[in-house]
Amino acid sequence: MRLNSCLLIFFVFFFCCTSVVISDDNGGERQEYIIGYGDQLLITIIGYEKELTAPVIVRSDGMISYDIIGNIKAEGLTIAQLSSNIRERLFDSGYYSDPKVSVQLKESRQDVYVIGDVMDPGTKKFLKPSSVIEALASAGGYKESADLANAVIIRKNERIPVNLELIKKTLNKESTIAELSKDEYLLKNGDVLVIPSAIKERLISVIGHVHKPGAYPVKSNVSIIEALALAGGTLEDTADLKHIVIITNDSVKTLDATMAWNQTSSQNSDVRLIQPGDSVIVPERGKISVLGFVEKQGQITVDGEITIVEALALAGIKEGADLKRIRIIRSTGQEVTVNVSKLWKQPSQYLSEKLGAGDTIIVPAKSFSINWNAVYSAVVVFSTLYAVFKK
Repeated sequence: MRLNSCLLIFFVFFFCCTSVVISDDNGGERQEYIIGYGDQLLITIIGYEKELTAPVIVRSDGMISYDIIGNIKAEGLTIAQLSSNIRERLFDSGYYSDPKVSVQLKESRQDVYVIGDVMDPGTKKFLKPSSVIEALASAGGYKESADLANAVIIRKNERIPVNLELIKKTLNKESTIAELSKDEYLLKNGDVLVIPSAIKERLISVIGHVHKPGAYPVKSNVSIIEALALAGGTLEDTADLKHIVIITNDSVKTLDATMAWNQTSSQNSDVRLIQPGDSVIVPERGKISVLGFVEKQGQITVDGEITIVEALALAGIKEGADLKRIRIIRSTGQEVTVNVSKLWKQPSQYLSEKLGAGDTIIVPAKSFSINWNAVYSAVVVFSTLYAVFKK
């Protein structure tokens, strides 16, 4: 009986000391929120709430400013990682022996583009997925010439028609609000709401990471270089010239403007491809996201494409990562699983696997691992208890 009791104690210790990684339904780990550009955070030093509580905003360079420690990187980190880094800075300052830091997410950014026949076109920020009505209101409402019946939501390469003509006639009816609040009409981060004009004006819209976003009159088709020049040029630090989006009446195209720079109309008939009525969106410079069992979760800026070897090297693989089940989710929505278990022995074998802007790579942990130090301690406890009961 005593031996059975000892065995029970041993197995309790064994299972308590064994590390099991919990995965979601798709085999990936549940991820913490990753801080991004535009997020508003509230930083508090516990015990000094009145003096040392301050709201901060993550700048475009990924940094925040906090009075005591100055500038510190926030973009790409989890809340816990940023709290730990601030605590280390405070400890190193010598003024706090054991500082305790609280970081709260006050507001997160959801960027939605509203273009076309609205009063204030451009990028609109929301804290959560917004309805088309909210997005239209944030753009100052529609112009009298707006063709609301043919409004369109652009989501990646998908076009979702939405009849906003209902707003004019039955906005006071609950059925209209319910119709336009359906999930398919909720605008998410990166979506574009296009409000066309009933009057076919000879205008092009240029928005995004340019100096002077807006609508510009043109007499005929123009090149991407001419369109960007009308908007004062691109923002050098953030604009992604290789993935410019052009929205026409019947298609969504992606253009590499760097390839057009040295071309002429005689060399390429597609150079002057932007027509009156088209919209040009200049996105932020390309990034890939790295999540999971790595040292540095977050986003990596890429210029063109990088190999999976480079991405994993930049993120830093943790011991215990499951290299046989690396998941890559393409910007197109396609998902593939890659086995890179021979990465350290034959890295050249994986150089053909490329990652581009908008792609996400997820590194899972092995589903079951044993903490052998803890198991050894449990065995020692078991031996001691067995010796005691045996007497």
